[in-house]
Amino acid sequence: MNTKQRILETALTLFNKEGYSNISSKKISEEIGMSYGNLCYHFPKKDDIVMRLHQNLLDEMDESIQNLEGEIFEFDFMLKSLKQLMDLTLKYRFFLLNSYDITTKYPRIKEKTIERAKVYHNVIYRISKFLMENGYMTPSNDEKLLKKKIHGLLIIFNSWTVDLAVFYNKPSSASKSSKYYIQLLFAMIDSSLTKKGRDSFSYVYGTIVNK
Repeated sequence: MNTKQRILETALTLFNKEGYSNISSKKISEEIGMSYGNLCYHFPKKDDIVMRLHQNLLDEMDESIQNLEGEIFEFDFMLKSLKQLMDLTLKYRFFLLNSYDITTKYPRIKEKTIERAKVYHNVIYRISKFLMENGYMTPSNDEKLLKKKIHGLLIIFNSWTVDLAVFYNKPSSASKSSKYYIQLLFAMIDSSLTKKGRDSFSYVYGTIVNK
């Protein structure tokens, strides 16, 4: 692991544990055991660390989304990809836990967040259409309702770490907690699934959450 990676990993751990606003570059350097000047050589400002971590999050999310689209016919892969995406939001949870402050302070992060939200909405929309066309979901001609349901799914996806941290105070229990929120996501679409869809999702879901 090179110096930049050590700085980023330490910063991510501290931001998640103690809160983004409570951690300074100096604190990060002390945690690593390096001089403040050495840290500033790699990342002159705390802002540079935040921007780099956000880009890392986007890169990892994009990779999972691309895999999800590429394997749309495989329910097993789709659900595993969803689990990976939720684990990523847990890994970088300080962005969601401090989303208002961060997007207010960093307009570029807000811009990228909005851009990605549109992309993710379109991906879920295409998956929904595929499921309808292949008998897994009940066909619907109400496009507005479908888009509202997708919006609801994205709200849960983007806020589950906040719900976990505030109401359950266990932001680091990834394996157990993410399974519950996957259940919550599927509860949102259960009424839209056909018997074929419900049977398929239940089987694949069971193989994932029972591991």
